[in-house]
Amino acid sequence: METISHAIDVADELDDSHLYILHVNVLHKGEDIDRTELRRTVEERIETPPYASCHVRDAYLLEKAILKEAAEQDADYVVIGQSMRARWRQLLTDHLGVGVDLEVFLEQQLNAELVVS
Repeated sequence: METISHAIDVADELDDSHLYILHVNVLHKGEDIDRTELRRTVEERIETPPYASCHVRDAYLLEKAILKEAAEQDADYVVIGQSMRARWRQLLTDHLGVGVDLEVFLEQQLNAELVVS
């Protein structure tokens, strides 16, 4: 929830902002969270602003799902947590033998500013 709180702070600094909270069910990990669960969890832990909406997507590659959603939403900012960055580096190294840094990958591919909280 720290990352969402940071994203709220970023959105509060902008005029006419919309906060698009995205959870990606990584299919090969067996994740299965739905939109209702995501919304309930977020609202139980932090005060969700009226300009926020929750969305869930299923994907095999987290970074591709983030890029797709950012492009479709014409995002100005993408906020990810430091723990996500570390998990992805480990996952890619373990499963693909690739030492890809999620932050570097997203910075190179996004047409938005990346914020790591």
